[in-house]
Amino acid sequence: MSTAHARPTSGRSGLHPLADVVLALLLLALDAGVALITYLYALAQAGYAFFDAGADNSDVSMTAPAVGLAVLGLAVLATALLAGRGRAIVTACGQTLAGLALLGVAAVALVLQYHDDHPPAPEPGYSGPQTQCLSGGDNSECHGS
Repeated sequence: MSTAHARPTSGRSGLHPLADVVLALLLLALDAGVALITYLYALAQAGYAFFDAGADNSDVSMTAPAVGLAVLGLAVLATALLAGRGRAIVTACGQTLAGLALLGVAAVALVLQYHDDHPPAPEPGYSGPQTQCLSGGDNSECHGS
């Protein structure tokens, strides 16, 4: 017979609910701040002119900011996994939603940049009907002549 005491199991473990909510809010604020700084830094590195009102920023690629947000989104999902393992349910749910939102914004930005970089081929212009004359008659029966 074993003399080791069994560890009592309670139905509840993890963070206190109030601590979980506070942690979730703090991490979401941190996520938003880091996302903003990442986005602005990547835009500056891509050549975006923030303080020049006459600058044409239409040729600035959004690939670098989108990749930065995607990497940040993956890091946020990693914190959601850690929070879930620590049974901080509110924090895990908040981080999951924030990470998925960052990945979604990054995906949309990458798709839009792809469409800007690869415009569709121009369609051939309208050349009129294949046969100009309806019955082979004079010019009054022919279109465009």
